[in-house]
Amino acid sequence: MFYHIKELQYNAKPDKPDPVYAKKLQEVLGGQFGEISVMMQYLFQGWNCRGEQKYRDMLLDIGTEEMAHVEMLATMIAQLLDGAPVTDQEEAAKDPLLVPSWVG
Repeated sequence: MFYHIKELQYNAKPDKPDPVYAKKLQEVLGGQFGEISVMMQYLFQGWNCRGEQKYRDMLLDIGTEEMAHVEMLATMIAQLLDGAPVTDQEEAAKDPLLVPSWVG
């Protein structure tokens, strides 16, 4: 069971939209070794742990902390895209320097 507090640990709102930086953060959030992958790995290992309870608890605690990282990054990406023109977002998506290394 998880308990969600509906306020972020830090309130850091960007001054202006920045779709290029949002694109970079998407890799940190959902890339091959991003926070979502790490969160799922810890939670899966914790749920399937057959060792002592203290190890299961540790894995689940770490996985839960990773959920907070996912929430912070997802929130920052959304804030960086707030008010950004669609054309700017489309241009950021085309930038070859922002294509993850694991893609082709």
